[in-house]
Amino acid sequence: MQIAIDALGGDHAPEAPVVGALQALEAYPDVEVVLVGDPGPIQAALAAHGAAVSDRLSIHDAPESPGSDDPVKAIRRSPKVSARACADLLHAGTVQGVVTMGTTGAAVAAATLYCRRLPGVKRTGIAVPLPTPSGVCICIDGGANPDAKAIHLHQYAVMAMHYATASLGIEKPRIAILSIGEEESKGNRLVAETWELFRANPLPNFIGNIEPHAVFEGGADVIVCDGFTGNIVLKTAEGMAAFVMKGVPAALAAAGIEKDPRSMLRSLMTALDYAQYGGAPLLGVEGAYVIGHGRSGPEAFKNGVRVIRSYIEGNVGDRIVEQLAATNADEALHDKGAGA
Repeated sequence: MQIAIDALGGDHAPEAPVVGALQALEAYPDVEVVLVGDPGPIQAALAAHGAAVSDRLSIHDAPESPGSDDPVKAIRRSPKVSARACADLLHAGTVQGVVTMGTTGAAVAAATLYCRRLPGVKRTGIAVPLPTPSGVCICIDGGANPDAKAIHLHQYAVMAMHYATASLGIEKPRIAILSIGEEESKGNRLVAETWELFRANPLPNFIGNIEPHAVFEGGADVIVCDGFTGNIVLKTAEGMAAFVMKGVPAALAAAGIEKDPRSMLRSLMTALDYAQYGGAPLLGVEGAYVIGHGRSGPEAFKNGVRVIRSYIEGNVGDRIVEQLAATNADEALHDKGAGA
């Protein structure tokens, strides 16, 4: 199993991706890693950890970063941009998966422009894992497609349902639409049109609408929304988590509670730690494509490889294609909420 790691992606490159790659190679004997980036710094980081290029570890020369001003323009301009090079390797079949912790815009642009979509998939979506009392739920889309339409949300449900079953072990994932109320009548035009598609093309365990507060209560296993809404949910959750982590110790101290707050919060911090999940798969691409947080350290890269392995071993792509092919949607209804 060959996996490309973007060694220029993230705030701690190339150290974090290099160390994460070494940890993944040790943990998963069936994996080969291609480090994509600037060979000089990559080799220096490998040497600093007593490692070197081997049969299972190679370097692909792509020394350019997309930057943050206009990543799409940078990716179009040069095949030596690391995010584009990773996508090119996946497109060519040289690797079966990609792990990148660079900017989300660059990662999505590279996949959109230079990777193939699975047959029948109209738009890709980022499947973000979010903690719940019993494990995790999947919120899709986390930001790949801000202006989604009803057909996209229905397909997100299909894709995330199979990912949750094959990769996360959720046998019968409950599917919901993120809205402002549980009643079918609550929501905007997108929610109403998505309901029409679910009625015309039922999916198992569709439970209707879910409100934002219920996301973290475990109200559903797969939650679909447009990428604009999903990205706001994700960033709001990150901000609230940071506020709680900073505020609780101070509040305990002010209340005269002497118990070490770090031990009290350790399990919660683990549940909220994005590194534990290894990033979020971009569903709908041929092959496995994982996007992670820019602040990621080595553990997140290693766990990103774990996500790739579970995706491939679970045949998630094939399951998605089979489900979409079997969906007998009314073409007029598709066209009403689809677009190209």
